[in-house]
This record gives sequence, C-alpha cells and structure tokens, in this order.
Amino acid sequence: MERMFTRADLRRMLVPLMIEQALAMTIGMADTVMVASCSEAAVSGVSLIDSVNAVFLWLFPALATGGGVVLAQYVGRGEEQNARRSVGQLTLLLFGFSLAVSVPFLLFRDALLRLLFGQIEASVMACARTYFTVSIFSYPFLALYNVGAAVFRAQGNSRLSMTASTAANVLNLIGNAVLIYGFGLEVLGAGLATLAARVLGAAIMMIRLLRPECRVGLRSLGDLRPQREMFGRILRVGIPSGLESAAFNIGKLLVASLVSTLATSAITANAVMNTLQSIILIPTSAIHLAAVPIVGQCLGAGRPQDARYYTKWLVGLAYLCLLVTAGGTLLFSHPILSLFRLTPETAAVALRLLRFYFCIVVTLYPLAFTITPCLRAAGDARFCLIGAMTGMWLGRILCSHLFVSFGWGIMGVWLAIVADWLIRIAFYLPRFCSGAWLQKRVI
Repeated sequence: MERMFTRADLRRMLVPLMIEQALAMTIGMADTVMVASCSEAAVSGVSLIDSVNAVFLWLFPALATGGGVVLAQYVGRGEEQNARRSVGQLTLLLFGFSLAVSVPFLLFRDALLRLLFGQIEASVMACARTYFTVSIFSYPFLALYNVGAAVFRAQGNSRLSMTASTAANVLNLIGNAVLIYGFGLEVLGAGLATLAARVLGAAIMMIRLLRPECRVGLRSLGDLRPQREMFGRILRVGIPSGLESAAFNIGKLLVASLVSTLATSAITANAVMNTLQSIILIPTSAIHLAAVPIVGQCLGAGRPQDARYYTKWLVGLAYLCLLVTAGGTLLFSHPILSLFRLTPETAAVALRLLRFYFCIVVTLYPLAFTITPCLRAAGDARFCLIGAMTGMWLGRILCSHLFVSFGWGIMGVWLAIVADWLIRIAFYLPRFCSGAWLQKRVI
C-alpha cells in the first residue's frame, strides 16, 4: 500500500529540524560564554532570570502544540478554511496569554523577584531586575514566533522555522558581541540582544503568515475574533501539553535542589552530564517536533494505519539516532570530558554516569518519549499528561529522594530517571498497542 509520505517528504521535515536544534544548542553555548565575561553579579543575575525564562521557552511551544495538532489534522483532511481559522485562534491564544503574563510581571516585577530569589545581594538583584524587565518585553514576540513555528511545521514546512530560528540566534550572538564587548552594556546588552532576536524571529513568521500566497495564513483581523468551538479544540490539546511542560520543569528544579546537597564532584559531574544529554538528544528533539505534522496529517486524512506505521518508524529512527549520538559521545568520552577541565575525581563520576546513561537511553528513551508526541498528535494529550505526571512525581522526584537517602548519591538521582522512564513506558506502550489513541477526535 502506498504510504502518505515518501522518504523524501520525511527528510524534508526532519533534516531542517535537526539542523535547527543543533544550531540553537551551539549558539546558545556561545551566548552563555559571552554573558560569563561580565561581572560575577551580572552572571548571577542573568542565570537567575534564565531559570524563569526557561519556563516560557518550554510553555509557549507546549501551548502551541494544541494549534499544531488541530491544524495538521485539517491539512490532512484538506479543509483549508478551517485550517486558517485554527491559525487565527492559535495566534489569539498565545499572544493573549503572553500579554496576560507580561503585564502583571511588569507591574509587580520587584515583588516577584523578592518572592522568587529572596534577599540576594543588591548588585545581583539590580542585574536580575534589568535583565528581567527586558525579558518580559520579549515574551509576546516569543509567543508569535512559536505560533509561526507550529503553523508551518504542521504543514510539513520545517525549513522556515529553521531559517527564522537560525537568523534570530545569529542576531543574538552578534548583538551580544556588539553590546557587551563593544558598548560595555553587560546585562542590558545581553537582554537587548535577546529582545532583538525574538523580534526578528516573530517578524519573519508573521510576515510569512500574512502573505497572500500562504495557504493557511492570516487573511484579516477578523481571523483573530474568538471562535469558541475552534478555541476549545486547541485548548483540549494545548492545556494538557502546557501543564505537562510546567510539571516537567518544576520537577527538574526540585531534583536540582536535591543535587545541590551532594558533594561538589557530584554536582559538577551532574552539570556536565546535563550538557552532554542535551547534545545527545538533539536528533530526537527534532523527531518529536516532526511527529505532530506526520501523525496529525495521517489522522486528518482518515489513515490510522499510516499513523501507526509512522509512529513505529519514528521510534525506530530515534533508536538509530541515539545509538549514533550516545555511542559517539561514549566512544570519545575522554577527549570530550577533558574539555570541561574536571578534577580526576569528578571526571571519574562523570564517566560512570555517561556509561550508565548510554545503557538506558539506547534501550528505554524512545519508548518513554517518542511515542508521546504521536499520541498527542491524535488528541490523546490528557493521557500523556497523566503518564508524564506519574513518571515525574512518583518516579523521578520520589525515587531520587529515596535513593539518595539510601546513600547512593548522584547515581541514585540517575537511577530515579530509570524509574520515571519505566513508568512512562508502562503508560504509553500499552496505549499505543491497544489502538485506543486512534479513537480520539480533535476535529
């Protein structure tokens, strides 16, 4: 039987997404190095606010997932008018949400900073206040960028999001170099560079959405009028996805708090492993983004068997990519770890964690995480939320505290990750095999 997507179609979706994720990681590291050249107070202030910004870097794409799923299914069904309506409602949702966050944050900025970070040094608080203020102004532009990214990816056009993301990240890098090194603006310069990058990313996306030749773009302000039924369809997927993202980030903060009580060598080794993990998972991040248009369009076209086939195909591709990235990292572990200038004790802990991570990521990760966006693309977002919350709170958080109390140290924290992943697999794999997710209706 002829499948809905050819291998060339899949390559056109996946390769730009992988490049986008890799460039964002590389430029993000360079960005961090530039900010680190400022004073210690500046670095501390930016680091504190970045922990707040990270919530929105995850939350906006998670909310946009709802619109992406709805749009992908309409595209698969060939209903362009309804697809355009969903774009308008997604724009209204994310931009409205960004304003609902930004305005109170600006009005109660100082009180919020004191609540979050307590009595930090005055110099650190001043830097945090400056960076936070500029960051708040960037939230609406970040929301609009995510609208465009979700819309074009849902149509299978991942090249545009790659182009916009790359342009924005390069501008951020250049802006940091000019404003921090050239004009000596330190924290303000870093914030303005980020703001300019997000304005550019949003502008590229909105200009493309407003073009007459864009099949499912925005035609007029009338597209932004609230439409209860369409809004509800987006929220049925977007809200569980947003809650899942929020729970994941809160869980990570709680685990990080636990890690901070361990020995310095364990804390440092854990930080190194978090960096290596982000690099190892770059291809799978792209696969998860591609799952929404691939599976969503199949179901919109009334081809559930194709949706099942491509889910298996994506899981298999994730296994292959992880064998390459995790295996390559382990194979060259000694020269890679030497880049971090670790003490022999810390390097030994990091190598032990890397070997352990290789064993679990190439066996468990795709079943725990790659199935999830495929279920979500079918509209099974609430079930995904339940599985993720159970895995995070019973597996990662509870077990990490329990294992550390046993005296297992940092290895106990990483063993808890296995508990988290096994719980997710216990939810998602039977759900996929049963076909219950294919019975969900989004449109």
